[in-house]
Amino acid sequence: MTNLGTNRRGGAFALLAILSLFCLPLKADGVLGQDRTVKPRAGGVLKIKAYGSSLKTDLDPAGKGYPLIIENLYEGLLRLDRDTEITPGLAEYWVIDNGGRRTIFYLRNKAIFHNGQPVTAADVKYSLERLFRLKTNPYFYTFAQRIEGGEEFWQGRASEVSGLKIIDETTIEIDWKYASVANLYFLAANFAKVLPRQLVEKDKRKFFDHPVGAGPFKFDYWLRDSKLNIIGLSLTRNDQYFSRKPYINGIEVSPYFLLDGFFRDEVQIVPYLSYRISRDRYQVLESNSLQVSYLFFSCHLPPFDQPEVRSLLGRLIEKSKLAGLVSSPAYFAQVLDDYIPPYLPGFLPSSPPEELSFGRLSERLAAHGLGNSGQALTVNLYCEFSMKEQAEKLFSELKNELRPAGLDLQLKPIKSLDELKTDRTPYLVYFDWSMPVPDPEFLLYPLFYSRSYLNSNYFQYKQE
Repeated sequence: MTNLGTNRRGGAFALLAILSLFCLPLKADGVLGQDRTVKPRAGGVLKIKAYGSSLKTDLDPAGKGYPLIIENLYEGLLRLDRDTEITPGLAEYWVIDNGGRRTIFYLRNKAIFHNGQPVTAADVKYSLERLFRLKTNPYFYTFAQRIEGGEEFWQGRASEVSGLKIIDETTIEIDWKYASVANLYFLAANFAKVLPRQLVEKDKRKFFDHPVGAGPFKFDYWLRDSKLNIIGLSLTRNDQYFSRKPYINGIEVSPYFLLDGFFRDEVQIVPYLSYRISRDRYQVLESNSLQVSYLFFSCHLPPFDQPEVRSLLGRLIEKSKLAGLVSSPAYFAQVLDDYIPPYLPGFLPSSPPEELSFGRLSERLAAHGLGNSGQALTVNLYCEFSMKEQAEKLFSELKNELRPAGLDLQLKPIKSLDELKTDRTPYLVYFDWSMPVPDPEFLLYPLFYSRSYLNSNYFQYKQE
């Protein structure tokens, strides 16, 4: 793979890289004004105001639901601890042999689903193969490519994944194409949760209206308003959980909980939405959200098929302004100087780009036929429907910044990246990417490898 961090002028195809920092205030004492020396007591319901203006009702671990809900409702073979180290989940232990290309997982005897059904190796095999059938996430293809027979299954050339072998009811073997620590990280990702095969096959999509997992909390009910509209969801403690039992009785999540409810101690955790939340009075947690945003070129369409054109256009964009447009009190966007966030291992600092005056920049653009306002080049800017308000702000700023290059930017909201496949107009794509685990491989391979699913279908970047 090309060293993307040191090849920005020659092969760069991402103009913008933004990292989000998430801020989350919570009651410092559990109850406002409570004596800090008082021991907390078990029980109670933790109420959390979700970020955003609408409720995410997707409870499929392979979907786009709240990570907090997915992690507490379901369980995978493996999990990550606070230091992002691999620890046992449903697998009590595992054995690695064949030079790291074979892993045999032994399930816990006490691992059961919320309905009392034991977790079996057949459930594990089914859940992983289900990911490869969905084809809704580039990670799933990357995951499938790592397992023997996974790519053939993905492409419909095999009825099952040959590298997923059921030894007995509580033992499953995974044969990898090559040895890698990242193989286990895929199994610890939030999308690799184990589902009860028989129930999912019986109920189909309705299964996720009232899902059954093996996590520390069970789905209880949907929160509704006076008109019976769904406004949140409630989880209750799973007393049959195989590991340490939850400290609280339940969790309620809704974006419609009021900030004033936080001040009255009716809601315990809220996004940092207002500077009324004093850091002196409340505990504010800050963490990297593992979400980055990029602006990709259509590298297969002229003039974006020329690396120098992409580099020159990148110099016209003020990334700090764009970062400001997507920031809020709860999410602070930080401009990156490379493609890999600096908190990830393997961060590759890039050398500073050559300084160019605006006049010299204009001359070099003109050499590529750009910069003539009388013959503007139409360029489409694609953004997801879900970020409409944010997209309009970004579009307005980018349109002004790219005007000196003779580009006439047009905003094109889309529901799916598949809409790009038939576009023959040069385009830019504002693209949000969330990493399931803090490992640079979960960023580099799916986004920047020339033969990755995203690249080969939408961005067409070729390694140079």
